Formats: sequence, C-alpha cells, structure tokens
Amino acid sequence: MVLLRESSKTGKATLIGPLTLEGKYGTTKGIIPHASIIGKPPRARIKAETKSGYNGQYIVQFPTLADYVLLCTRQRTPIYPKDASAIVSMLDISDGDRVLEAGTGNAGLTMYLARAVGQSGKVYTVERNKPILLHAQNLVAQFQRGSLLPNISFHHGDLSNAISETACSIDSSLASKLDFVANDSATDQSDPEDLWKQHGNLIAPLFDGIVLDMPMPWIQLPRVFVFLKLDRFIVCYLPNISQVMQLVRACLRWPLIVEDVIEVDWRSWDVKAAAVRNPENAAQANEINDAMVCRPSHNPMSHTAFLVKLRKCGGI
Repeated sequence: MVLLRESSKTGKATLIGPLTLEGKYGTTKGIIPHASIIGKPPRARIKAETKSGYNGQYIVQFPTLADYVLLCTRQRTPIYPKDASAIVSMLDISDGDRVLEAGTGNAGLTMYLARAVGQSGKVYTVERNKPILLHAQNLVAQFQRGSLLPNISFHHGDLSNAISETACSIDSSLASKLDFVANDSATDQSDPEDLWKQHGNLIAPLFDGIVLDMPMPWIQLPRVFVFLKLDRFIVCYLPNISQVMQLVRACLRWPLIVEDVIEVDWRSWDVKAAAVRNPENAAQANEINDAMVCRPSHNPMSHTAFLVKLRKCGGI
C-alpha cells in the first residue's frame, strides 16, 4: 500500500494498493497506472494520464500507521490514532509483553498494540463477528507488507468462550482448569461477582495488559482480569459517561482500582506564512514578509470515547 497525496493546497491523501502492473487508479484529473508508481522512491512526483496528455501532480510516499488507520477501508469505526496512542501509554506495555484485546473491529488499535509489543511480544485479539475479523486480518496483512502479522493472534467468538482458547494457546497445561469459563458463561445462573473468588486461584497470570472495547465490559471483567498480572492495567473504551459510571460502580466489588478516566482532545493548528495582498507601500511589503497565520485548523475532532484505566491491585 502507498499513499498518494495531491500536490496542492489541500494535500488530499488516498491509499492505493496492493499495487499490480496492470492496476489503475482513477482521479478527478485522470488515470494513474500502478506501473507508474512501482519502483519509484518515496516523495517521487507523478502525473495523471488523460487523453490529451498529463494532468495534475501527486506525491507518492509510504503511509504512516496513523495515515493507514484513518484512510483504510472500514467495516467498523476505528479507534482513532489519538485514542490508540493514549491506550498504549496507559497500558505501559513494551517489547515482549502479551496483550489481550476484546473487540478487534477495524484493527486500528490492534496494530498500535502489535507495534508496541514487538516481535517478541504478542497481541491476542478477539472478535465475535467473523466477516469483521477477516477484514481486520486483511488490513493488517496489507500494511507494510504484513510486518505486524507475526505479532498478532486472531481469535473468533465471544470473549467468554475465546478466552479459554487464547489462554491455552499460551499455556496448554491450563486446558483442564479452564472449563469453568465456558461453562459459567454459557448459563445465566453463574454469579460473575463470585466467579473470580471461586476459580481465580487456578489461573496463571498471562497478560501484561488488557483492552476491552465493548458496551458492557463489567459483564466480562470477572472472567478476564484473573488472567492479568498483578499491578498491571486494563483499559476500557467507552463512548458514554453513563457506561463509565456503571463500570466504576462494578469495580468496587473487585480488586481493581480506577486509576484514571480521560478524554483525549487532539486539536490541529494551521501555522504557515501569510499571503498578504496589496501592501500599501514598499516598507509595509518588507514588514509582512515574516507575517504568519496561526489559528486552529478547520478539521475539528469531536468526542470519540472515554478511556478508563484500571489497575489490578490484589492477589487472586
């Protein structure tokens, strides 16, 4: 995949790829054959082809991870780079860590986590919707020629069912101890509040961090945080403050401390040289050579979600 950016004031960017010798990309200014891009160095300039010649000018470059998350095809709204980078920081993860993610979605956060844990770490991501999971796998495979794929293990199903498969893929000796997760989650008779008290001492701490992107994380938390290492973190991604309140109430029953609740505000600014028209005299023209425009960008970012950081504080 490459990023094609218009060489204009707008600088509109588009993702193109995978590139093939026969492929073509249509723009408002003409056709750009993939062959004219293949083999070009980053920042190369190309033009669109028309019946009468060439038109427009574009810059070819590799997309950053933020570019890719924002511009790739979507089947779910992604966790935007501003929130994804904050989640990575809140989890305090590094090379070699293991992270559990519930809710793969468009794989935006998945790729940020995979980059943070490195090739010696692993992100175990769970998605209940099969077509969404396949789409996410395809998106990861297309970014930087699939360089992040070895860092990610994809799992399909509900978290309560997939957690056993995920845990056993890490430690096969846990198979005989994990029946309670599926059995208890399959009925409405189990008491989630007592679940971790009854069975938590059987679980080995497997994960250095957990992310829950689901509408009611307090339902799954008793089955999940028993797999988290002591003094490590869970981050819940919640769009509504009413969800945050419900989660905080639920955590009073468990060995989880609510350490932080944040909303990430990402505000871009335009800072550039000013184009002043019709100066009154030569002296004024010299003075305005250094004039600058400094103002907030006209691309406001609205509310996305609250990020709730939980720390596991007690032995199980």
